[in-house]
Amino acid sequence: MRLLKLGPEKSVYLWAFLALPVYADEVKKEPVPVVQVVVNGGISDIDAARDFVAGKIVIGKKRIAESGARDVAEILRREPAITIGKNGQLGLLGLPGYTQILVDGLPPQGADPFSMDLVHVENIEIIKSATAATGPFGIAGTINIVRRKAERKTTAQLRADTFISGGKHGANLSLSSNHATEGSPLIYSLSLSAGRRNTPSQVDYTQVLRQSADHSETRLSGARDGENRSDNLLLSSEFAWSLSSGHKLSFSPEAARLESTSNSLERRQWDTGPTQTLEQRNKQPLTSYGIPLIWHWKVSADSRLKVRLNTNWLSTDVDNTLLDARSGSGVHVVQKDEHRELRNHFLDLDYNTEYPGGHEIAAGFKLARNRGSRDYTDLVDGLPDSTLSLLGNTLSTLSTRYQAFIQDDWRINRSWAAGAGLSTEYRTYKLHEGSAHDDSDFNIWSPTLHISHRINGDRKRQFRMSLARTFQAPNVDQMLLRPRINALAQCYGSQRCGANTPETSDGAGNPQLQPERALGVNLSYTHGFGKGSEAVVELYSRKIRDKISTELALENVAWASVPRYVSRPGNIGSANVYGVNLEGRLGARDLWQDAPNMELSGSLGFAHSELTTIPGPDNRLSGQSPWRAKLAMAYTSVAWPLKMNIDANWLPADWTRQSLAERVYQGSKFTLNANTSWGVAPGVRLKLNLENLFPQDLNRVDEYTGAEQSLQRSSNSATFRRVVIGLDMTL
Repeated sequence: MRLLKLGPEKSVYLWAFLALPVYADEVKKEPVPVVQVVVNGGISDIDAARDFVAGKIVIGKKRIAESGARDVAEILRREPAITIGKNGQLGLLGLPGYTQILVDGLPPQGADPFSMDLVHVENIEIIKSATAATGPFGIAGTINIVRRKAERKTTAQLRADTFISGGKHGANLSLSSNHATEGSPLIYSLSLSAGRRNTPSQVDYTQVLRQSADHSETRLSGARDGENRSDNLLLSSEFAWSLSSGHKLSFSPEAARLESTSNSLERRQWDTGPTQTLEQRNKQPLTSYGIPLIWHWKVSADSRLKVRLNTNWLSTDVDNTLLDARSGSGVHVVQKDEHRELRNHFLDLDYNTEYPGGHEIAAGFKLARNRGSRDYTDLVDGLPDSTLSLLGNTLSTLSTRYQAFIQDDWRINRSWAAGAGLSTEYRTYKLHEGSAHDDSDFNIWSPTLHISHRINGDRKRQFRMSLARTFQAPNVDQMLLRPRINALAQCYGSQRCGANTPETSDGAGNPQLQPERALGVNLSYTHGFGKGSEAVVELYSRKIRDKISTELALENVAWASVPRYVSRPGNIGSANVYGVNLEGRLGARDLWQDAPNMELSGSLGFAHSELTTIPGPDNRLSGQSPWRAKLAMAYTSVAWPLKMNIDANWLPADWTRQSLAERVYQGSKFTLNANTSWGVAPGVRLKLNLENLFPQDLNRVDEYTGAEQSLQRSSNSATFRRVVIGLDMTL
């Protein structure tokens, strides 16, 4: 690992954060009564998770409140078990695309769950394997975000943030309140968050296109500048009635309004003289409503039944305008409007009971029905786009899922525990695109087995083994036939499309996709010491069959008069993954009683993967790095109500061969984030966050080698520092 060299300006930021707590302790000679910010380092969370046979990590409500983080992504980024891809995607085991993300145990609908404001979150659960209760999907594991629950106490909290990134400003406001009246069977909570985020983007690139027939070369250079703005308003609530000692009813209506707006300007210059300027404006407002209803029934002292009904509705309108100016052909205007509606209905039944001998049985049934519709309006220079008329201007989708599971967690004795389960799912798809109709289905069975051994009955020293068969299902968008014409190679006039290049390939789906199937093994040893320190060594492997990968090929297509390059997903074969993770948390006071109130945490991972149907080298899974490292520090001043967090993440440069024809290089990536919070008054905290403290360009090289053409594209994407100032108040 190379040493990071910092310039004078960058060093100022780092030394300011490192020196601030030391300065505070030095200048504070006499203790005074202040509101103390206490750090428990997630100690109670660790203790709560040690009895879970499969090895669960819990980020609890207390830890969330003390973290100073704003959203789910920010607090997960500090967790040693979470890996961060070069595109910023979060996941487990270095396999973000294979990590199942759930919200209250269900697939998320609408907005990105990682962007959810923590005012709506009760706790977060992380499992690096699969269990029958979490379902058969989650080859790398599961992250379950549990929404805020009503409590039998009255509280209120207000938080406001403002930030700047690359000269673009944003703000966020959140409010949460919980109400309970002594003796009343009703308690309720309300959470509201609203905000605007502006994110700039800047990419410079060059590319060389070579023709195999005559070995000629065409070179071009380009630059794209843009801005993405997101506005969000989310209201969530829970009304809970204790009908009797054994019955509780919860009603949790929620509503959201999200609007994403992006503007970009791209300029391209060929070495032979022609130019192209592409201006795009995109606006996507989304409205969603959800009405979950939950009935809790305490059947007996050892048995519980939960029935959940949930209906949600999403509606969005996509307004995309493109101005394409090319040398010698004037300016063309492309208008693509799309209206989407999605209605989801869920029924969940979960039953839990305990039997003599240490058995905890969980069983359940889930039914989900997702019905969607889309209406398209495509205009080119004010006239209907004939290239997209073959599949009509409407489509409808219907997905139905039936899932059942049973799971037994057996505490054999003080030293041994085992968990065995089985989940199964039957899923059907009905896709109607104009005159094209595709029906498909699949049925899967997922057995799981977990064994844990406490050395001499010590909860802090455990071996764990997990064996699970898991799956990765295709999503509906991967199965739709309707093409997505590349904006840089649009089709004009009344004729069908002409030729494009590998770099301007179209996109299309594959209705015959089948789910990926994997067999996974995890072996780990956890050694805890002190109140909250522990070290974890974990070995894992995944054997994936029917691997889904997007392949680029030159095809004869209905929307073009000549063959065009098309990226289309398909099941291409198998993949093998092997890795080792080293994770740890260290509380300084677990080593030395009078040490500073500081906690260090981090992880180091090494992985090897290969696609068996693609010859090497570099035939690894996309997104998985050969190694990765992260380090975080949390410090709380003894004399002052001051807390500081720093987290860093390293990823190496690497090549990845996505198919026989495609290879991608991504440069190394280092990110450093820091935040501090100051208790300026009782119930009031001031926060300062520096995200991506030392921005660096992201380097990428895309190579395509085909029978007729080969292409190499080199690009640099700018990243930006984000500075956030916030205020938290307990009302």
